[in-house]
Amino acid sequence: MSKRRYTLRMTSDRNEQIEADALHHALAVFHAYREGDLQLDDQHTHIRFVAEPSSGRLIASAPAATFFASQLVLFVPEETDEALSLLLSVEEIEESHATDRWLAFHLGQTAASDSADQQPDTGRETPEHTRWAAFWIDSAKHGPWVFDGDAFMTPNPAASQEPAICKRLNGRRDDLATLCIKRTGADMAGEPVCVGVDPRGLYVRLAHGVVRIDFPPPPPGAPAEVETLETLVDRLLNEANLA
Repeated sequence: MSKRRYTLRMTSDRNEQIEADALHHALAVFHAYREGDLQLDDQHTHIRFVAEPSSGRLIASAPAATFFASQLVLFVPEETDEALSLLLSVEEIEESHATDRWLAFHLGQTAASDSADQQPDTGRETPEHTRWAAFWIDSAKHGPWVFDGDAFMTPNPAASQEPAICKRLNGRRDDLATLCIKRTGADMAGEPVCVGVDPRGLYVRLAHGVVRIDFPPPPPGAPAEVETLETLVDRLLNEANLA
């Protein structure tokens, strides 16, 4: 292989790695938040959302104007120069398991949901908007990078294990509170409730909203082993006990 061809290949590999790192960072921002500022043409409104486990669609309570806008852009977590911006398509939906999931995440209403073990919060009983929406992510932009929306709409392979993991963690409220304080510095007024699990981490509902707790990486020098959700949760609980 000539020196020139070798140099071009090295440059191409480096550019691919830079792009992969940029996508990884954008996905980390996306998974860290379950809320954002929705731009409806020239109008703006704040929404909270969840990801539908089977499709990766975003499910949200949304204003009626959402379904008449010519362009929808969601800024996560809010509209700033550093925000992740998602170009969306929308469909109005009826109440379903997907909307029950939204209620479990954001209002604590879980009678029709298996994701959490908690009674409704009487102070927040209804969604802030009048309609239910399912959003497809057409594309995403973060900094100078633009990505295909499919990278942000992936099914959750942990969906079948989510109820059991949530139940286990909600049986360890003190440890869950310790993790929230240690990882997020959150105000712990009220009890934390684990409401979602995916292969990367947990979503925990607090009095002021939903926070993300990522699973820890393997300790430096640890022998390679096959990780499962159970072993990842074990390491989180050990982290709480060592705090």
